[in-house]
Order: sequence, then C-alpha cells, then structure tokens
Amino acid sequence: MLATTLESYLDNRITKLSKEVRQEMLKQIGNPDSYLRDRLIYQSFGKMIVSNQLNPEELQALLEAVVQEDYLFYRIGDSGTDSVFTRSFSALVIAAIIEHDIEKKVVNPDLVLHVANKVINYMMEEKDTRGFVDGKGWAHAIAHGADALDALAKHSLLKKEDISRILHAVQHSLFRQVDYLDEEEERLAIIIASLIKHQDNEADIRVWIEEMTGMVETQMDENKGSLEAYHFKRTVKNFLKSVHVILSSKGIGKKVNSDVFEVLEKWMYLR
Repeated sequence: MLATTLESYLDNRITKLSKEVRQEMLKQIGNPDSYLRDRLIYQSFGKMIVSNQLNPEELQALLEAVVQEDYLFYRIGDSGTDSVFTRSFSALVIAAIIEHDIEKKVVNPDLVLHVANKVINYMMEEKDTRGFVDGKGWAHAIAHGADALDALAKHSLLKKEDISRILHAVQHSLFRQVDYLDEEEERLAIIIASLIKHQDNEADIRVWIEEMTGMVETQMDENKGSLEAYHFKRTVKNFLKSVHVILSSKGIGKKVNSDVFEVLEKWMYLR
C-alpha cells in the first residue's frame, strides 16, 4: 500500500501525501528493502521538502523526530545489522531539511544548533562503516552523516565551536581503522570546501590539516612496516586528494590547497 502510494506521488499522479502516509514513511525510513527505503521513501521526503509541501511546523516536527533515539541514534553502537539503515537514512533527511533551511530560514535557530550537536555526536558514535550491502542496498552511514555535516557547514547559524567539532568529527571518521570502499573520503572532503566557502575559517582549517597530517606521520614513524599504519595514511591521503580537486574546481581556499598539495607531494614521493 505504502509503495503504491509513493510511486503515484513520485510519478505526479497524486500531488500530496496525507499525514498518515508521512507517519508511515517515518516508521519505515530504515526498511531493509532498498527500493522502498531509498527509491520511494527517501525520494518522497526529498520531494516534499524541496517543493514546500510541508509547512514550517511540519518541517520542524520531522526534523525533531529524525534526530531522536529511535531514528538517528537507533541502536547506535551496532555494526553489521539492519539498524544502520534507520540511522543512515535519518541522516539523509536531516541533510535535506538543513539544505532547504539555508535558503528558506524556516527552522527555529535553536533547533538548527541542536541538530548540529546531534549530528556531530552521531558521527562520533556510529560504528557501522559499510557502504553497499548485498541484497539490501546502500547503508553508507559515514557518507550520509557527512552529507548532514556538509549541509550544516553551509548554514549561517553555525557557531565557531560547532565548526571545530565538525572538523574533529571528520578527523575521527578518517582515523577509524577501516578501509573505505565507497568514496566516503570524498564525501568528507566536501565538508572542508563548504566550511571554507561559507564560514570564512581558512586559517583554522590550515592549522587542523597541519596537526592531522602530523599525527599521521607520527603514526607511520612509530609503526614502521605496519599495514594498519599504511592504510591509515592511505585513507587520509585519499581525503586530501579529494580536498585538492574540490578546492581547485571551486577556485576557493588557495592557502589551504597549497598546504594540501605540499603534503601530497611529500606523501606521493613527488619531491
């Protein structure tokens, strides 16, 4: 029933979704069926948000719901279970609402800051780093969390301490002992470009990059020949490559990009 209704909505055969359907979408946000979860529910939430079909009260109620324990933090700490889909797709809905609010300014400012705190905490606590799950589609919790952080990085209400904590959450994601397979580093790199463009904090990011790459080099020096240390460095290197390309493409953050290029030249033995 839900699938048929959402198919009709996305195909423009019906123009709006009832409150009851929206509530059922929320309940099913982490359904292991990728077609229902990703293609229908998430896409329908996105369509409702960007087409202004939710009034400010409804939009805020949805945002308040998806940052709760039953959604963004549902069984947080689990890894390898279907609970990740609820957390991950809650993060995507958060990203969509925050992106919408950047332009429309309809969400209460205190709620935006509350959401920033919740998303940062989520990225520190998420344990499931799977990308694509056979038979169930995208989990991609780290990438979807990065999308939410990126939306927040563009928001005018973000405070200086939130920026510092976002950088810490990005570093935490990069320092995990995991070999990312599905471009998670690239999604994390986009956050840096957004912070530079929208928060005017290039100096802070230069310091952060210097400190982070110094930690990587210390790890390599202290664990010579270690495969784990090599993979640790490779993850950060892939991230820096993405930062370099994104900043170059956008023509922003020239000082940051110069620092990043120096590190890459060294780590890729180009000098």
